[in-house]
Amino acid sequence: MKSNTVFQIGEGIIKFLQVSDTKKKMITAVDVINTHNQTDAQISQILSDYVKSHKINFADSRVTVVIPRSRAILRVMVFPSQNENEIRSMIELQVGGRIPYNIEDVEIDFQILAKTEDGYSRVAVVIIPQDIAMHYWNIFEEAKIPVSGMTISSVGLWLLYQQQPNLSDNIGVIFDLDVDRSEICLCCKTHWLTSREIPFGFDQIQKEGYVEILKQWELTHANAQVDKLTASINTVYLVSSADRSYALGIEIAKLQEDLKIQEVNLSQTLNVSKSVKWPKVITDDGVSIAALAGIGFSLAKPPIDLIPKAVRLAKQQHINQRQLIILGIWVVAALISLGLALGVGYFKKSVQLAQLDDQLHDAKLEANKVEKKLEKINEIEDLIKHRLIFTDLTNEIYRLLPAQVYLVSITISEGNTLSLQGISTSSVEINQFQQSMVDSHSFSNVNLDYVNKRVTQVGEDDYFKITCSLKSVAGQK
Repeated sequence: MKSNTVFQIGEGIIKFLQVSDTKKKMITAVDVINTHNQTDAQISQILSDYVKSHKINFADSRVTVVIPRSRAILRVMVFPSQNENEIRSMIELQVGGRIPYNIEDVEIDFQILAKTEDGYSRVAVVIIPQDIAMHYWNIFEEAKIPVSGMTISSVGLWLLYQQQPNLSDNIGVIFDLDVDRSEICLCCKTHWLTSREIPFGFDQIQKEGYVEILKQWELTHANAQVDKLTASINTVYLVSSADRSYALGIEIAKLQEDLKIQEVNLSQTLNVSKSVKWPKVITDDGVSIAALAGIGFSLAKPPIDLIPKAVRLAKQQHINQRQLIILGIWVVAALISLGLALGVGYFKKSVQLAQLDDQLHDAKLEANKVEKKLEKINEIEDLIKHRLIFTDLTNEIYRLLPAQVYLVSITISEGNTLSLQGISTSSVEINQFQQSMVDSHSFSNVNLDYVNKRVTQVGEDDYFKITCSLKSVAGQK
């Protein structure tokens, strides 16, 4: 049976949920696994033993690992493009100055929040350190669990928001309540806006009351208005796995009278198989499974995927190797067929010799196809081998790029000709950028092809194009 499987790693626990991928989705397995004071190797062994003892099958399952919101950096940025490939290139060039990490040491993915009529896009950029992504990946790889995607808890909450009935067109909030922490996620029907994790949950509410968590709610709301993400919030969904959010809903309603409060008790509202029993840590203690439920019950894959680049590259190399082996088998089979045909044809009459000639012709055509595919594989391998050269190039461009200059296109054609197209509000900075490229050891024959002024809703912008030649690595040295 097909299923969606979700794991979420927390402090000392791993939450696990499996949902059948059928017409009427329902939970077929749910648990909270204790990993307190365990090493990564021990956690992998615990997961491996758990999978074997519960006979969990991943053969036909989409497996997603959820990373806590606190592990990620979220930046909302605006770019002068609506093309996803262009936006990704601009993010990689410009996000480096906004995070405390080198761009090579992080994993990045994004979701477009809104598009304007004059060609701009507001984008939510999610960033996590590469070592954190590899840390989670290695735990599940050692446990022999085939992970197909990694995302953050905020995305799961947004997917859960989408599943609520009678959604308003206005901004809504998922307020996820856990035992020792909570997460506030601002959502629209088509995308999420922003999110924030706060170290305050049921345990702290029981000891200290609602004052601190209400302050955190007001702070989140105020920050969203300052960032112009939302003018007003229509509905707040108080989500928990236990029936313990009623009093908090009353306190939030006191702060904003026109706010609609919806309580969502997941242990009572989610469809569960008859063979499944809710763990007490969920129904009694209130351990949250909101992010897991959002992903598990969603038809779509999470829009943010943070699987490490090194893993993606290794997978692609593995695919290339398999293709090479398959091509090799075809070559051997063609040669064997040709040899047999020649041996038999020697003793055949003229009609059979003509058939042999046709078989030889077909074998040559097949061999040519195999040769072309091998050439493509060699091209891919050459591209992978020289990937660091492109990284050096983008780092050099980012170093030279003035603050008010945005690049929308980077093209490298045959002959090592580099073409840059961009936008700036200052022609002086375009000239400065050209001069910096002239002075750089990486470029030669730097030409400013054109500078065109265009009028937008926010003023005049200069559109420009610069072409140059890339110097060889030896030449740079």
